[in-house]
Order: sequence, then structure tokens, then C-alpha cells
Amino acid sequence: MSVAHSADLVIDMVDDAMAAYEPDDFALIKDFSTRDDTVDALRHSIFREGITYTMKDPKNIPRCTHSIMVARYLEGCADHACKIAENVHSMETGERTEIK
Repeated sequence: MSVAHSADLVIDMVDDAMAAYEPDDFALIKDFSTRDDTVDALRHSIFREGITYTMKDPKNIPRCTHSIMVARYLEGCADHACKIAENVHSMETGERTEIK
């Protein structure tokens, strides 16, 4: 499953959102919308993969359920990173922006 990859993406998003505040480097948050879409797609992929594994063998249900939950929590963390990036952009430029 792609949980580890998703976690790496989210950690980078949080780090970049925080780093963008220090040197006023908006290049770090420019592609957040694309990165958030990638994390969202990974969550859907993990969900589908987990359902497939549980259908093949019910013994996989606990492990797959945990993976699906972690993927959902990571998606939420990515959404929070987007909000941080929006706030950093707003504080520095005075312009409101929305990252979806």
C-alpha cells in the first residue's frame, strides 16, 4: 500500500508550509494544490486496495482498516498544511488565496 509514500508527501507539505513563512519563499507552497490532489488520490487508491484485500481474505480486515484510517488521517494533515500555506500567503501578501 502507498501509506508510506502518502506520509512522505504530507511531511514535506507541512515542512514546506512552515519554511515558506521564514524566508518568504512562496515557491515552496506554489504547487500545494497538486500535492494535495496527489495525497487525495493516494487515499482513494489505498481504500480500493484495502477493500480488495479484505474481500480476498477476511483475515486482512484489521490491517487494511488501519491502513485506510491512516490514509484518511494523512489526507486531513495535507488539508491542514494547505490551510497553513494559505495563511502564510495571506499574512505576507495581504491577499487571500484558496488552495484546493
